[in-house]
Amino acid sequence: MKDKELAILGGHPTREAPFCVQPLVDKREEELVLKAIKEKNFSRYIGSMPEDKERIFTLNSIDALSIDAEWHFLGGPNIRKFSHDFASYFNVKYAIPINSATSGISVSVAALGLSDNDEIIIPGLSYTASGTAPLLFNVIPVFVDVDKRTFCIDPKKIIEAITPKTKAIICVHLLGNICNMNQIKLIAKKYNLHIIEDVAQAPGAKYEKNLAGTIGDVGIFSFQQSKNIMTGEGGMIITNNDKIAKKCRLILNHGEACMDEKSSINDLINNVGCNFRMTELSAALGIAQLEKLDIVNEWRNKNAQYLISKLSKFDFLEPPFIESEVEPIFHILAFKFKEKKINFSRDIFIAALRAEGIPVGTGYTRGMYENPIFLKKIAYGKNSYPWNSINGKSEIIYTSNQCEVINSLIKKEFLWFYHIAHPSTIKDMDDIVKAIEKIYINRDKLVQNYERILKSGDISLKQGRI
Repeated sequence: MKDKELAILGGHPTREAPFCVQPLVDKREEELVLKAIKEKNFSRYIGSMPEDKERIFTLNSIDALSIDAEWHFLGGPNIRKFSHDFASYFNVKYAIPINSATSGISVSVAALGLSDNDEIIIPGLSYTASGTAPLLFNVIPVFVDVDKRTFCIDPKKIIEAITPKTKAIICVHLLGNICNMNQIKLIAKKYNLHIIEDVAQAPGAKYEKNLAGTIGDVGIFSFQQSKNIMTGEGGMIITNNDKIAKKCRLILNHGEACMDEKSSINDLINNVGCNFRMTELSAALGIAQLEKLDIVNEWRNKNAQYLISKLSKFDFLEPPFIESEVEPIFHILAFKFKEKKINFSRDIFIAALRAEGIPVGTGYTRGMYENPIFLKKIAYGKNSYPWNSINGKSEIIYTSNQCEVINSLIKKEFLWFYHIAHPSTIKDMDDIVKAIEKIYINRDKLVQNYERILKSGDISLKQGRI
C-alpha cells in the first residue's frame, strides 16, 4: 500500500535513484585536449596589428583553416579548426569563437554599431545575460512579452515597442523552440532593424529548413556545460556579413591595438581593448563536441517526444506548441500547468512530484525586467548610466508586472523537465510518467491534505530548479 500512497503523505517515492544529466564525452575530447597540452598549446592569439590586416580581418572561417602559423590574430590551430567546422556545419562564412554567449551578445551589439542611448528589443523571458549583455556597450534593453504558446518573443509586442531609438531585436529561441522569424524579418525590414538570434538553447533547430542562427544578421551560441554541446564555458558568433565579422573579430581581440592614424571613426567605434577570446583547450573540446551535436540533439528530442506522447492524456498538462515551420531541438521540456483542470495549485503538484523523486522546476525565477538593475536603473556608477547619459534621459520604464504572459508562466504555469538530455533514457521518462499518474490518481488526497503539506514546509520547494 505504501507504494500507492503519495510520498508527500508518507508513502514510498516512485523513484529513489537520482536523475543525471551529463555532457556526452568520450576519448575524442581526451585525445584533442591532451594533444593541445602536450604541444603546450593554450592560447595562441596575437593581439597586435598583423600584416595585410584587411585581408586577415575578412578571411572567412573556411579559408582561415589554411593558415599555417601557430600564432595568429584569428587564434591558434584549435580555434581556427573549431571555427572552420562550425561554419561548415551551419553553412555560413564566419564562425567566431568567443569566451561566452554573454560576451557574444555584447560584441554583436557593438559590431552592429549600436551606441549610447540606442534601444534594443528583447523578450522579457530568458536568462539574465540576454538582457544585461547590451548594457556593456550602453545600449538600452526594452523588454516585451512572449507568445503564450511558443514562449518566444511576440511579434505584435515588438511593433508596439518600436521607437525612433530602436536599432535591433534579440530573438531568443527559448528551450529549443524558434521565434516566428518570418514576421520578425518583415518588422525588421520595415523599421530598418538588425536581428540578433540568441541560439544558446537551440543549436541545430530549424525554421523553414534554415538552421537557427543563420536567419538574422548574427547568431549567438552558448557552450556552457548545461548546453547541448559544451566547452565548459564558451560561445560562438556566426554571420555572413563581412563588416560584422570584421568588427566582432576586432572587438573580442584588443581591437584598438590594430588601429593606426589611418583608421576612421567607424573603425575605432567600440574597439576598446576587450579580451573575449576562447582558449585553445576550450576549442579542442568544441571540435569534439560539435561532432556529437546531431547525436545529443536526437537524444533530447527522443526523450521529449516520448514524454509529450505519454503525458498528452492529462488535460491539466499542456505540451509545448511548435509551429509547422519549426523543427525544434528540445533543450528543456516545458509544459504549462492548468490549475483549473485539476483544482489545485502548481505549488502542490511540484512538491508532490519532487517527493516522488522527480526533479522538476518552474523555470526562471523572475522576468528579466524584474532584475533590480532595471527596476532601479543602476548599472554603471550611481547616476543611472546608461539610462541617464549625455545624449539624454531614456524614457524606458521597467515595472515588476509589465509582461502579463511571462508573469503567468513564471508564477503559475511553467513546469520544466530538465532531465531529457544524455544520459537519461526512456526508462527514466517512464518514471516521470508513473509519478504523475500516481499524483493524478491521488489528486483528491492532495487537496484534502493541503494544510498539512503547507505546514510541513514542502511547498517551499516550489521555486527554482532541482
